[in-house]
Amino acid sequence: MTIFHTHVIVDWSARSKPSPARPTKDAIWWAAAKDGVVDEPVYARTRHDAVERIADLIATELDADRRALIGFDFPFGYPAGVAAHLTGEASAFALWNWLAARIEDRENNANNRYQIAQEINRSYPGIGPFWGRPESWRFPDVPTRESRRTGRDAHPPERRIADSQAKGAKTVWQLAYAGSVGSQVLLGLPTLKRLIEHPLMEGRLAVWPFDTGLRAPESPAVIAEIYPSLLRREIEERLGEGEIPDAAQVRVNAEAFARLDLQGGFAPLFEGAPYLDAEERRIIETEEAWILGLGHEEALRKALGRYL
Repeated sequence: MTIFHTHVIVDWSARSKPSPARPTKDAIWWAAAKDGVVDEPVYARTRHDAVERIADLIATELDADRRALIGFDFPFGYPAGVAAHLTGEASAFALWNWLAARIEDRENNANNRYQIAQEINRSYPGIGPFWGRPESWRFPDVPTRESRRTGRDAHPPERRIADSQAKGAKTVWQLAYAGSVGSQVLLGLPTLKRLIEHPLMEGRLAVWPFDTGLRAPESPAVIAEIYPSLLRREIEERLGEGEIPDAAQVRVNAEAFARLDLQGGFAPLFEGAPYLDAEERRIIETEEAWILGLGHEEALRKALGRYL
């Protein structure tokens, strides 16, 4: 049984200025697969523009009585214990609210993410846990390198449960340099809150697994964390001549999700990986989130492979 009619895969960006007018890598891209057919990838220059266009896409599908899944490629939570440390409540949503009240992300992408990272670092002993910044940027409580952190015994875990299982996944504490996701999380979580509360959504948008638990969702529209690199080899094989890799990865992942859903094999992905124990599932459902498809990579590959 097909769960969703439309599958949208979003590649996010933490740029501090608008991306170039000409489509480029390391910017915001998304692709939508509708009834298994993938539209041309879409490029956005700013986060605010992306939110408005994605909200319009979701609303259009919902108004046509079509269910939609929207996957964003950054962690939806921090390692267990961070939310309670900062907010007093072991809840990912409490942490989203805490960040949304502090993060300033302007329409031109200018933002204060390093100020907030510094505030969080100061709440822990020593130096850290956030790290990674250009030498010239004056945020003394955010070290330039991982090795310059101190007081690690009193810091939160380096990785979430999902990050320890996903090959190549980076720590949420890395703010800069190759493969960093830390800045995307700081700017992404307030963005998700803004999307959920967008007037076009009217309470129709749920967050997996925080709203739904680790099970197939019943909501008409669902946002979930994804990790396009689960299909790294397939993306490389399907990269078109001259195609921007970011566009290829959203296109290929959208097709894989949609094809698996059409084949009736999508529901197990929402249950998480089969190797998770009860305590890990509790942490994932309340604080850390999970990567949709992690633990089910072979099913995605097979679904995609049938349509080469």
